[in-house]
Amino acid sequence: MRVKNSVINSLVGITSYFILLIGPLVLSSVVASLGSEILGIQKTFMDIIAMLNIVELGLSFGVIYKLYKPIAENDTEKIAIILNFYKNTFKLVALVLLILGLVTAKIIPQFMPEHDLNKFSDIWLSTMFILYLADALVAYLFGHKRAMLIADQKNYLVNICRTVCQFFMYILQFVSIYFLKSFELFVISKLTCTLIDSVSIHFIYKLKYKNINLKIKKKLEKNEKKDLFKNLSALFYHKIGYQALASGSTLIITSNLGEAITGIYYPYTLITNGLMSVTDQIFNAILTSFGNLIVKATKGEVHNIYKKIFFLNHIIYSFFSVSFFCLVGSFIKLLMNDDFLLPMSTIILITINFYFFGMRKSITMVKNSAGLYRPDRYFALIEAFFNISLAILLVNKIGINGVIIANIVSSFCIPFWTQPYVVYKNVFNRSVFPYYKKQLIYAVITLISCILTYYLCSFFCFSGILKFVINAFICIVVPNAINIFIFYKTEEFRYLFGIAKNIFKQFRMRK
Repeated sequence: MRVKNSVINSLVGITSYFILLIGPLVLSSVVASLGSEILGIQKTFMDIIAMLNIVELGLSFGVIYKLYKPIAENDTEKIAIILNFYKNTFKLVALVLLILGLVTAKIIPQFMPEHDLNKFSDIWLSTMFILYLADALVAYLFGHKRAMLIADQKNYLVNICRTVCQFFMYILQFVSIYFLKSFELFVISKLTCTLIDSVSIHFIYKLKYKNINLKIKKKLEKNEKKDLFKNLSALFYHKIGYQALASGSTLIITSNLGEAITGIYYPYTLITNGLMSVTDQIFNAILTSFGNLIVKATKGEVHNIYKKIFFLNHIIYSFFSVSFFCLVGSFIKLLMNDDFLLPMSTIILITINFYFFGMRKSITMVKNSAGLYRPDRYFALIEAFFNISLAILLVNKIGINGVIIANIVSSFCIPFWTQPYVVYKNVFNRSVFPYYKKQLIYAVITLISCILTYYLCSFFCFSGILKFVINAFICIVVPNAINIFIFYKTEEFRYLFGIAKNIFKQFRMRK
C-alpha cells in the first residue's frame, strides 16, 4: 500500500508540475515583452515574500510529522487536536507576516535602486508588493486541512486542485499581459486563483474527513507542544539557511547589479526551480510512506529501501542536469531572444549548483520523514552567514557568477556533508562513508554523461527548433542509456524497473 500510494502521488505530482513548469516559462517570455526590468521586479518580489515566509517556522513540516502516528492508529481525536493547534498557530504566523510585509512594502523601492521612476513609481512598486503579500497570506487559508491531506498520503488531491487553479491562472495572466498589457491584472489573477485553490482544499477536506471533529475543546498536551516547538525552532534555522541560498541570491544580484540582470537570470532559475519542483513531488509523495516505514520497519530494512530511493535520485538528476546544460541555451533562444542568453561559464555554474542541490533531495526526504531537524540546526545558520558573506564579496568582482559560486561553495562545504551524517547516525545507525563514496561515483557518471551528450549535440549543425528537438532526443537517450548499461544488474535498478513494469501492466489492464 505504501508503494502504491507513493506511485500515485508521484505520477500525479510529476504530471501537474510539468504543467506548472511550462506555464511560467511561457508566461515569462510574454512578460519579457514588457522589458527585462519587469521580470526582475517579479522575481525580486517573489523572493522577498519567500524570505518573509521564514516566520512560518516550518510549521507545516512539523505538524505533518506529528500526524503520521495518529493517522496510522486512526486516532481521530488526536488528529483533531493537532489540526486545531496548527490552525490557531497559523493565525498568529499570518498576523506577523502581514505586519512584516506592510513594513517591507514601504521600503521596497530601496531594493531596486536602478528602477525607472517614469515606468515604475515607488507607490506602484509598494502596491504591487502588497498584492504579492496578499497572495502569500491567502495561501495560508485552510493550511491545516491541506496538511491533513498530505499526511494521509493524498497529495494527489492537493496537486490536482493546484494544477487546475493554476492552469486557469496562466490563461488569465496570459490575457492580462499579451492583450491588455497590464501587470496589475497579472498579479490580481494570481491572487484570485490562489484564493480559489485554498477554498477548494477546504471543501475536499470536508468531503474526506467528516469523522474528524475540529470543534473539539481538548488542547495539545504541554509536553507534546514543547517537543513540537523544539523541532520548530530547529526548522526555523533550516529555513533561514535555505532562503539565504534561494532568495538571498536574488536580492544580492538586484541590489548590486540591477533588476534588469535579475530579469535575464530569472528564466534560468525558473527552469531549475521548476525541475526541482517536479522532483519534490516525487520525494514528497514518498516522504509520508517513508515516515510510516521508519515507525514500523527495522533499521536495515529502512536503509535498504533508502538505497533504492538514492539511486532514483541519481537517475533523475543525472538526466535533468545533462539536459539542462545541453538544452538551456537553445531553449532560451526559442522562448525569449538572444538578449537573455548567459555566458557558458554561468550556465556551467548554474548546472553544478542545480546538481549538488538536487542530489541532496533523497537524504533531505529522510530527515524530514524522521523529524530530524535539531542535530544540524546550527550548521544551517553557519551556511546562511557563509553564503551571504561570500556572495557579497564576489558579486562586485565577478558579477552573477560570484553569487552562484557562493551558493555552490556554501552548499558543498556544509549540508552536503552534515545532513547525511545526521541521517546515517540517527536513522540507519551505520557508517556514512559508503554514502559519500556512492555520491562520488554518481557525480563521475553524470560528468561523463554530460561531456558525451554535449559533444554529440554539438556534432549536428542545425538551428532553431530542429536543433532543439534533435538535442532533446540525444539528451533523453545518452544519459539514460549510460545509467542502464552501468546499473542494470544492481538490486536498485531491478527494484525500480519492477515498479515501472507493474505500473505499465496496470495501465494496459485498465485500457
